[in-house]
Amino acid sequence: MLAFVSGAITGGGLIVAVGAQNSFLLEQALKRHYAFPIALLFILSDAISIALGAFGLGLILQSHDWLLSASRWAGVIFLVWFALGKWRASFQEEHLILQQYSKRLALWPLVMMGFAVTWLNPHFYLDTMILMGSLANQWQGAKWEFVFGGVCASVLWFLSLALVGKLCAKWLEKASFWRWFNRINAILIWSIALKIATQPLS
Repeated sequence: MLAFVSGAITGGGLIVAVGAQNSFLLEQALKRHYAFPIALLFILSDAISIALGAFGLGLILQSHDWLLSASRWAGVIFLVWFALGKWRASFQEEHLILQQYSKRLALWPLVMMGFAVTWLNPHFYLDTMILMGSLANQWQGAKWEFVFGGVCASVLWFLSLALVGKLCAKWLEKASFWRWFNRINAILIWSIALKIATQPLS
């Protein structure tokens, strides 16, 4: 039980921090656009990565600096490009912003974007596979209880974020909201990219 609680608290603390996953999911929830499938993708990604870390893959990743370096710069490039699209969209005319808000993509492109937001972000590996995985191994006989606690935190957070965003959507349909949402989103994602580019990964 103690391992489960520790995993839930640690995982929850890492997940709640502002990141590309949270902003992407919140946007889809506010658009009422496949928020729960995207939340499920993020939950499964966390579960797989934490479990792989508990199996020791995080230690292998740490021992190969070139893998972390490749992940770092792929993530930086993707996040800068992703944020640039949000920034440009915020300066469109009002009718184009509302048109973009009401636009509905197919599920598959959104899943691929959510996959990229997750697996191209080196902090995802550091938080789940390396940090959570190494902490799980410290519990020895109870490491899978720790993993389960971390996964439960992921389930609770992402489903709650999707639900809250969906419930708030009807009050946030103005072009001015989406203009500033995109600008703030872009700035946050650029700050994440800068942090990834300048901080050591080990």
